[in-house]
Amino acid sequence: MLSGEATRPTESPFAEDPMQWIARLRDEGTSGLRLHAVAHNDPRMSDRMSVGFVEGGGRWLIETRQAQASDLWQARWQVVNKDDPDQKIWEAIYYRIDQGRPHIPLQTKSLTALRQDLMTVLSKIEAFAARHKLEHFAGAFRKATGLLSSDHPLAETYHSDLAPTAAMPLEAKQFLGAVQAAWVFGGMGTWNDLGFDGDDQREYDALSGELFLLLNQALCGAINTTSGVAGP
Repeated sequence: MLSGEATRPTESPFAEDPMQWIARLRDEGTSGLRLHAVAHNDPRMSDRMSVGFVEGGGRWLIETRQAQASDLWQARWQVVNKDDPDQKIWEAIYYRIDQGRPHIPLQTKSLTALRQDLMTVLSKIEAFAARHKLEHFAGAFRKATGLLSSDHPLAETYHSDLAPTAAMPLEAKQFLGAVQAAWVFGGMGTWNDLGFDGDDQREYDALSGELFLLLNQALCGAINTTSGVAGP
């Protein structure tokens, strides 16, 4: 975890692995965890466009909530073994970057409203992709729409084990499935790598930005249904 002055923080170990981390949080009186997506708001590059870079795409924060206050944790990616034969050279290390701060309110948009907004933008961006003969992307958006009403939304996704607990409601699992299917953002060869002319470019930018924002909100909304914390 980090402590001391903000400009020159001191680093000290908190836990060696996730299970030890959870045990120590429990001992500190943590009652639940919540996930928050926070925009970088970098005028030089949007979060959607930076998502293909290490630590791009905005900040993902884990809020560990106690009775009266919360702590915040953020991951940093570090190269730990450049010569790994399987090319698994990266490691995510979480740091406690804030301690004893006020609880962070949940997003005001309900899951029902979020679902409707997501279905609307998926329909529009699928039509845009189909109009430009981008069937691979149109199919991804179409699949995401279907998963929002599927009884088994994670059965056909790559990360089908994202929600192993029965405590997560079906609606939340539908969001997790849809986010995986519609996540087309990244580097070369992804949706971010496309370019158009005139009004088409403006429509592409608007729809892409809206979808990126909604997918982040949907992911947080889904995860936070199992936070173990009641209230705002």
